[in-house]
Amino acid sequence: MKILIITQHFPPEKGAVRRLFEFARYFVKNGTDVSVMTAIPNYPDGIVPEKYRKSFFYKEEIEGVKIYRSWVLPASNSQPKKRMFGFITFLITTIINSFRVREKFDIVLASTPPVTSPVIGWILSKLYNCKFVLEVRDLQPESSEDFGNLNHSLFTRTIRRIIHALYHKADRIVCVTDGIAAFIRNLGVPSENIVTIKSGVSDEFIVAETNGIRTKFGWEDKFVVLYSGTLGWVRPLETFIEAARQLADQPEIQFVFLGDGQKRDALENMVIDYGLKNVSFIGLQPLDTIPYFLKSSDVLVEGLKEVGVARMAFPSKMFEYMAAGRPIIFGSRQGEAIDELRMAGCALTYPPDSPEKLSEIILKLKSGEIDGESIGKKYNEHISKYHRREIWAERYLKFVKTL
Repeated sequence: MKILIITQHFPPEKGAVRRLFEFARYFVKNGTDVSVMTAIPNYPDGIVPEKYRKSFFYKEEIEGVKIYRSWVLPASNSQPKKRMFGFITFLITTIINSFRVREKFDIVLASTPPVTSPVIGWILSKLYNCKFVLEVRDLQPESSEDFGNLNHSLFTRTIRRIIHALYHKADRIVCVTDGIAAFIRNLGVPSENIVTIKSGVSDEFIVAETNGIRTKFGWEDKFVVLYSGTLGWVRPLETFIEAARQLADQPEIQFVFLGDGQKRDALENMVIDYGLKNVSFIGLQPLDTIPYFLKSSDVLVEGLKEVGVARMAFPSKMFEYMAAGRPIIFGSRQGEAIDELRMAGCALTYPPDSPEKLSEIILKLKSGEIDGESIGKKYNEHISKYHRREIWAERYLKFVKTL
């Protein structure tokens, strides 16, 4: 079987894009021929690595996965309008690049977001006369509208009509959460065409050690409360800063932001305005060091704005957080992420607009009133048993083989 994957983002880019690479690598190891059409890497900082510069098209192979890259307008995570143009250029240059790929495929698998990827996937499935599988990692434009990134408009209504039509045109749909699967079924797509394939996590997160991170950043005597990921608008990260402000009289508690994004400047300005010394921003770090940072924390924090679509969301980082074996405090009242934490043994939650409750839980973990070590151990065991990436990759491959 020969599969062509369409995804704008792919390693060496950082973030959730690791999911598709590791699934593709698994497919190859199990006898499937896999090609990927993707963009020249530039996400999330908008910087194109040296080896790809001056290339409009670039072909390479990584661990048996054939990769065909095409030029896009580079844009960082903090440049949303420029990124929109990047989505459009990806559509155009990838269609052009497809005529350079002299292969036949059995399946075109397109991953969204962005919404241009399934459009490309559907077009290429017609050109190659093969099956079309649509992977939905986030509901668009519903998610952007709910979280306030986009206003309801003719533009979003048009995008909605296009993507909903593609749900019905796809031969199979792969969803990353049960909530997304239920949403698409409610649109009239047959249940037998839909499956949930969660992201899971690779073994390096499960077995990681601290690898000297605490010493490198001077955290040996600190109680480290860490947020890792995009500093974006879907998360109420201001509550994190306000909690740090409330705990400023306890300098041994260090709040750390690992990552970058649209809100970073605003968050740093809050820290400056409040004169806080217990908050640090360490920016983007190499992908292979993330397991060490998570393991080096004492507490991991995540949260989502309480909007309708958030109940269906499961941030992929949550598998990495849980694998790290550290207690997690999640800013929300309900949703799939909280359900998963409860299944693993404990869900520490706070209203996303309540720094008081967040501060209270942090202090209880620090004092030992809440046994964070025991909670973290339960998380790690749960992930090892149910959510190793190979488990989900095997299910994925079996599903696409039903076509």
